[in-house]
Amino acid sequence: MEDFVLVSAGWLLNQQVTTYDDDGNVVPDDGEYQRQGAEKIYVFAEFMRDKGLLNDGVRVTRTPDFELRFSQLTESGQRFARHALQKWMLALDRAGPSKKADAAGLERRWVKFAAA
Repeated sequence: MEDFVLVSAGWLLNQQVTTYDDDGNVVPDDGEYQRQGAEKIYVFAEFMRDKGLLNDGVRVTRTPDFELRFSQLTESGQRFARHALQKWMLALDRAGPSKKADAAGLERRWVKFAAA
């Protein structure tokens, strides 16, 4: 399988977001969308590290240029990422900006995944 960037904090932090108020006026971008997106990346990478799902030598850092490539995951990590990453991110998006990104949803998915 060809390697690819699975998650990238830099990509999210560099997103340009345009929001409009009820009158159609542009609301200045305060960077919150980008910060929340990067937080999801960091939480996911730290979860994968803590579960031993990253290859030896892969460093997880909360830096603006952090990215995680598919090839940096163990075989189990690759299977879990295919199984859970998109679902977890969508659940956080549905919960809205007031929901802080944490690993609880990943942990629930991990328990089901590991039991299968």
